[in-house]
Amino acid sequence: MGRIVVVGAGIVGLSVCRAALLAGHEVTLLEQDAIANPNSASYDQHRMIRYQYGDAEGYTRMVGDAFDAWDRLWDDLGVRHFSNTGTMGISQSREDYTSRSLATFRKLGVQHEVLDREAVERTCPQLSLPENNWGLLAPVGGALFASRIVDDLARWVSARDIEKRTHNRAVRVDSERGEVILEDGSVVSGDLVVIACGAWLPELLPNYEGMPTFRQAVCYVEPPEEYLDAWRNSPCLTDLGPGDNYAVVPTHGTGLKFGSGSHRRPGHPSDGFQSLASEGDEVISLFSPFLQQAARYKPLHMRVGYYVKDASQRFRIDTLGRTIVITNCDGQMFKFGPLIGARVIRSFDGEQSATDLNRWAAGY
Repeated sequence: MGRIVVVGAGIVGLSVCRAALLAGHEVTLLEQDAIANPNSASYDQHRMIRYQYGDAEGYTRMVGDAFDAWDRLWDDLGVRHFSNTGTMGISQSREDYTSRSLATFRKLGVQHEVLDREAVERTCPQLSLPENNWGLLAPVGGALFASRIVDDLARWVSARDIEKRTHNRAVRVDSERGEVILEDGSVVSGDLVVIACGAWLPELLPNYEGMPTFRQAVCYVEPPEEYLDAWRNSPCLTDLGPGDNYAVVPTHGTGLKFGSGSHRRPGHPSDGFQSLASEGDEVISLFSPFLQQAARYKPLHMRVGYYVKDASQRFRIDTLGRTIVITNCDGQMFKFGPLIGARVIRSFDGEQSATDLNRWAAGY
């Protein structure tokens, strides 16, 4: 049995705690705010899990393993915080993301259906697509209820024999010694330190100074009333128009969420979590060319999060002495949280090498 120290109580940090507890290890969880932290990147109404990953075969395969990991979590929690709405990407040109996803689906045998434009609009009558557009529908995928998952996972972890230190920020990590220095001057040490603190990482370890951090704001929107049921009965949209636009549908008490990679900008958590008044309209405008009655969509509120993201767009799980650093997650890592937690503890237990763990996380 080892002592595991986890920095950060988002989906990944909590998942590492759960995996460590299930494996019989002692666990200390460090969180600069409350558990769960409402400002963490993990805390939102819902997140999408989908097989569409372009030509990234490793991540497409990983999604299947992620579903298995979620099923094991549902068994532990006694509740299933997931709505299998299906997911659909819209292709507008040859070799775009959806076209590459189709090639990957065919190669790997992922269940899917190809819909022509008319069939897409019958499935999603709230959409109005240009000629020659078509859809790639995966029947398995949909909305993970993120904040409900984090809340219940935090309760599950807290009900076990675990040491928690909250409202005390980690300010430095000695990766070789496996020590975390907190802002009150205390030192927490373990056989393994796992850092899963998102955009706060560059402040903790000099190895990660200068890593790019970004501010991402998504918009919860009010559609025209006559299209509300259409959204409720639609698959989540993985790609809609240029700019990495996606929509998570309203289901089981959640709202309709629009997000776009093109609305990402450099930023740091110290910039705050407030949104600008114009941001909602900006996000909706990216979807407007493809919506029926687009002018009647209204922004309700924004959700702001911060992420580390470099040009590789591949997850990193780095091993440095007695420390494992989980980073470069963007917003994509939530769907893999329980799977990553299990893999990290498997590596600590000697079931997978650090090199193989890093390559797996990068999708190779």
